[in-house]
Amino acid sequence: MKKVININFQGRIILIEEDAYEQLKNYVESLRQYFVNEEGKEEIINDIENRIAELFTEKIKSGPSNFITEEAVAGIISSIGRPEEFDADNVEVGSTPSSSSRENSTAAFATAEPRGSLFRNENDKMLGGVCSGIGAYLRIDTTIIRVLFALFTLGAFGTGFVLYIILWAILPSKIQENKFTRRLYRNADQKVLGGVCSGISKYFSIPVWIPRFIFALPIILSIFRNTLDFHFFFFPIVFTFSGTLFLTYLILWAVIPKAITTSEKMEMQGQKVDLESIKNKIKDELDGVKKNFTEINGKWRQDLSEKASGLKKEARESANRFAGEAGPALRKNSNRFGHFIFTLIKVFFFFILSTVAFALVMAVIGLITGGTALMPLSNFIVGSKWVQLYAWGTLILFFIVPVVALVQWLIKKIAGIKQKHHYIAYTLGILWAAGWVSATLLVTTISKEFKRSGQVSNEVAIVQPSNGRMKVEFKDVEGKYYPLNFNFGDFEDQDDDLNNHLKLSANEDSMLLGNINIQIEKSSDQQFHVTTIRKARSSSPILAEQIAESIPFEISQLDSIITLPIVFPITTKTKFRNQQVRIQIEVPVGKEIFVNDPYDNFQHYSVRTNGSGLILDWNNDNGDNYFWRSGVWYIMTEHGLEKKYKDAEDRLNGVIEKVEKEFNKGGIDSINVKVKDGDTTINISIRSHAKIEADQLNDDIDEEEPRSWKGRKILFSAMDLLRIRK
Repeated sequence: MKKVININFQGRIILIEEDAYEQLKNYVESLRQYFVNEEGKEEIINDIENRIAELFTEKIKSGPSNFITEEAVAGIISSIGRPEEFDADNVEVGSTPSSSSRENSTAAFATAEPRGSLFRNENDKMLGGVCSGIGAYLRIDTTIIRVLFALFTLGAFGTGFVLYIILWAILPSKIQENKFTRRLYRNADQKVLGGVCSGISKYFSIPVWIPRFIFALPIILSIFRNTLDFHFFFFPIVFTFSGTLFLTYLILWAVIPKAITTSEKMEMQGQKVDLESIKNKIKDELDGVKKNFTEINGKWRQDLSEKASGLKKEARESANRFAGEAGPALRKNSNRFGHFIFTLIKVFFFFILSTVAFALVMAVIGLITGGTALMPLSNFIVGSKWVQLYAWGTLILFFIVPVVALVQWLIKKIAGIKQKHHYIAYTLGILWAAGWVSATLLVTTISKEFKRSGQVSNEVAIVQPSNGRMKVEFKDVEGKYYPLNFNFGDFEDQDDDLNNHLKLSANEDSMLLGNINIQIEKSSDQQFHVTTIRKARSSSPILAEQIAESIPFEISQLDSIITLPIVFPITTKTKFRNQQVRIQIEVPVGKEIFVNDPYDNFQHYSVRTNGSGLILDWNNDNGDNYFWRSGVWYIMTEHGLEKKYKDAEDRLNGVIEKVEKEFNKGGIDSINVKVKDGDTTINISIRSHAKIEADQLNDDIDEEEPRSWKGRKILFSAMDLLRIRK
């Protein structure tokens, strides 16, 4: 048995075989000799030792023993590479290879091996290893596959998630390595905003203007369409496609890491990364710094320090990647059932979050597109540019920012991106706090305009009808108005009554409202009385009364016919302040009244504030007079309104009640019923024995059911023909 000793390696207490420790010391010494003439050599070696110490710790936790063996050290050294191996490569080549030759050799190395079959990668997985397996098969960065799956899940109603589950079920698992030669980074050296487009161009080797043009095209079209008489505020992102690309750019900005170090920039361009290539890259950059020393005398120290720091990080990451190849082929799992349950919980959790994120994204897109369609109404509500600013601040900062935060967090988790950007969290938090401020100011400002109510009452001078009957009809408003629809400004005139749609004038400076209510009461004398009550709300009762008094509502009379406007207009000057009109009609006892059918289409609503926000009361009945209907003649009695004539439904209900009483008496073999409604006559003949024969043919009918009830069901079904006709 080999001797095991304790060592303090980079601040870690590690149990290691004595022979393995000697092997480790010899390797570190060879690195020192290899980098003896390199700048920043101590930082490079120190970082490599730190990484080796981390791998030792992981090896002890996952391995069968609690100490490091010679085999483990040999595996790590083989993955990182020995200095003499790089020297041998240089001797064969004859000189340091150029960047182009290194790219060609990298590409040749990457494509020399066959792809093989498609597997789930157990070596690099977040859930089931599907994305990592596809990335290894296609030899592209796994981050791209994960981001595409996440976007496909959010933008295709969960299809990406279903596809992932199917692939998880049918693909076998295998421990494999990703053979890709490029990684996707944000290119900070050529950035305009976040470097996303520049990084995509480097990854796919295309001109940088192509992805920039794709991301900018919808916004350019939005602005261009705005100049061609399109309803718009001052924010250009209004279309679904444009908003989706904007959201996609923000997500990519958040989840794709920035290429900071030299190794990351080399990976971004597909160059092979090892200790020798890093050394050559840093050497080229340092030679460039020295060449320009006389021109940038005050800056060269800072540049040299940055390059040394980059070399330090490069060496660490290179050691991490190569040393990872020496990891165990398959890590042992002591509790497979617990791992399975945990995976199921994680899948369910991400599925719920994906569903919520998708719903929120669709809601935000609906707010943007729907809000754009309703943009012309803003001039009737908003009284100042500040309220517009509050509204946009609420939409963007209060609603969109948390959705972006949730989506980018979810994609980072799905993509397995562990790089933390604290400044993104701080920025989103500050923006959301500003959104709360905007929402509070918006609600407070608008609520103030609906705080107080005011009304103006006027009795209309009318001539008493000579026949003792009053008929209320409605007329259209003068002028040409167009319905407000969601066809983005494509107005079409319609023949529907004006109350069915929100309608605007041609120049959009007036809008029609149908908030009209009719109340019918008993008169205190023998005369008809008509009174108009105009109502409105504002910041003070005086302003509310002024707005109410400005409501145009003219009533005309021709003998016994009273004609009312079916709607009334409001303007962008008066704004919408819950304008309402109530017509109070007093009918003397013994006199009749009739309200025409269009009144059934009226929508009665009220917007008010309760001190903490706005309240919308929606009432579709006739106010307090819910017991009367339009299209029916009523006569006023001492007890209130009563129908003068019974309609077909009332007569039918009476017949049904009468027949039901006869059936309940029992002992009736047959009944003949004749119902006449205008030019329609229905003869109904019901015989109990016919029902009995039908019952004998149907085993599903309960024999305990009373015969009278069976016959009554036939009668009631026949009676419904009149209702259907009506």
